[in-house]
Amino acid sequence: MRMIGRTSVMLLVLAATVAAGVAHAAVGDDLLAGCEALYRGRWQAAQASFEHACAADATCAEALVGNGAALLQQGQFDAAADLFSRATVLAPEMAAAHTGLGACRYLTNGIYEAMIDYRRALGYASGGRAAVRASAAWLACRLGLYESALADASAAVAEDPDEPLARHVLGAALLALGRNDEAVEALGRPADWGRQAAPGRLEVASALMSPDASYWAEHALDDRQRLASAPQHMLPEGGVCPAAAPAEATPTAPRIPTDMGPQFCIIRPVAGTVVSGTIEMVVDTDGSLPIRHIAVLLDDTFIAISNVQPFRASVDTRRVADGVRELRAEGYAASGEVLAEATIIVQVSNGARTLAPEERAARKVARDELTRLLALRATPLTTAQLLGRALEAADREAEAVASYEYVFAHDPMLPGVRTDLLLAYRAMGLGALEPSREIYFLRRPATIALTFDDGPHPVMTPWILDLLDRYGYRATFFLVGKQAAMYPGLVREIAERGHELGSHSHTHCNLCTLDRLGVEQELVRSRAAIRQACGRTVTLFRPPGGNYDQSVRFAAAATGFVPVFWTENIGNYPGADGARIAEAMDCKLATGGIVLLHNGYDETQVALPHLLRRLYARGARCDTISALAGVR
Repeated sequence: MRMIGRTSVMLLVLAATVAAGVAHAAVGDDLLAGCEALYRGRWQAAQASFEHACAADATCAEALVGNGAALLQQGQFDAAADLFSRATVLAPEMAAAHTGLGACRYLTNGIYEAMIDYRRALGYASGGRAAVRASAAWLACRLGLYESALADASAAVAEDPDEPLARHVLGAALLALGRNDEAVEALGRPADWGRQAAPGRLEVASALMSPDASYWAEHALDDRQRLASAPQHMLPEGGVCPAAAPAEATPTAPRIPTDMGPQFCIIRPVAGTVVSGTIEMVVDTDGSLPIRHIAVLLDDTFIAISNVQPFRASVDTRRVADGVRELRAEGYAASGEVLAEATIIVQVSNGARTLAPEERAARKVARDELTRLLALRATPLTTAQLLGRALEAADREAEAVASYEYVFAHDPMLPGVRTDLLLAYRAMGLGALEPSREIYFLRRPATIALTFDDGPHPVMTPWILDLLDRYGYRATFFLVGKQAAMYPGLVREIAERGHELGSHSHTHCNLCTLDRLGVEQELVRSRAAIRQACGRTVTLFRPPGGNYDQSVRFAAAATGFVPVFWTENIGNYPGADGARIAEAMDCKLATGGIVLLHNGYDETQVALPHLLRRLYARGARCDTISALAGVR
């Protein structure tokens, strides 16, 4: 990122001040409107409000910072950095200006420098301190400075226990340091995600589980390395899952020039400070130039002269109007030639500038809000993924799987989450990442597996369960995930009555129309919904409509599902009489088979009572797919 030099900043601020004069309009309403627009993610509206405030008062540092925040969110990093730098000259102790510089450096890969800026801002912050401290902690954690991150995150949580990024980094640092149970406790506590502003470009990835984090490289978390045991289940190059990005190069320290030249500088007052009344000016020189005396000028107005080293002079700042002013020292030889010059910008404030109480209050609110708005922000998904890793490290595999499923269901592209989930499935013994296998027939001869698709249904499912109980038959129900989430009580009832559960996808779509990652997501979401309803983890799966291709096959195998098909389908008898359907089906099932029926208002409703009566009368053995096909 092109960070403009301090001299350029001073000139820009000075030019703005000259152009605006010394009038200071009330801009509080514009500042608050701009902050509100930033919270809502309306970047251009925010920019308009802050630009209006700048036009009314060019020396309003809050307006500069707000405008910089709006430009930053629109990707104009250089312009934003210029405005933040100008604000630090106007108000060196404004935390929001330093958080803005930190945000710019972070977005242009100056990670270490960004951490320094956020910590500098912390020294001035009154509002939003926890968010600023958490930002510094996140950057430290990403750099691998886990002890430092832990200290900052702990302090941030102490200031605000509900700050989401603080909790995220606290858990991440604890996990990186091997304190797994403490990490689970930190990450498992709900944070107040509802009060977060629109993050825009300041939404950050996981402190550990992103390809440019030190932890990622230290623990060899590259997907292809971790899934090397099952290469046939890797997504193809150029597919929907991108390869991990290479880790960033370690930031290099800035080059320090060896030839500094002769020294002549103003060491008091400090550039950018607020001054009033009569102040002492001190100029230092290294003696390499034959300087006999110095002249002191304030805004090109001669103030004083000094001919005794170290050069000192009293400057009466009341001789100029309040505002941003240039303080200059010129070094002269005995001949009267100017040999050296040093210039700084100071903010003169002698009480000429007065603001109404409501205006001061509005600017204070805007300053604190901008500090928060320019802090980094985590997301619930990255925190849930970290919780999964902490749970796994604490040997709580089932809970870890639930966390990974939640993340994968919402964002399967989050770095590492697919691998985390599939390897966790494999560790649970679900057969994930194993060669594909399907069930078309039953191993036990002359046996029948009754299967019901599309449920649970609030009317048909209880009716089916009562019929099965009447004849003492167990069946397999392939449930649609979104239906399971809608009727969890029915899912529990199916399980409690002794029947088997399987997945029929989450939305009952044609899986062949999805890419492989989309199919995996459908299967994972359905499994999670069924488990949340009844506590069971399903491994059987029936593709809706029988739509099944190589992509669906690999997705099922990767996620540990066994596809189940059929030998007799109720859909073969549209509009037929129930008794005739039962007679035809019974005839075809003389040597056994898998029957596809539905939890809905189709021919199942008229045929099932007749079919069960015929099967029971001839002593047919009916049981679940697992019992008759020999699957786990």
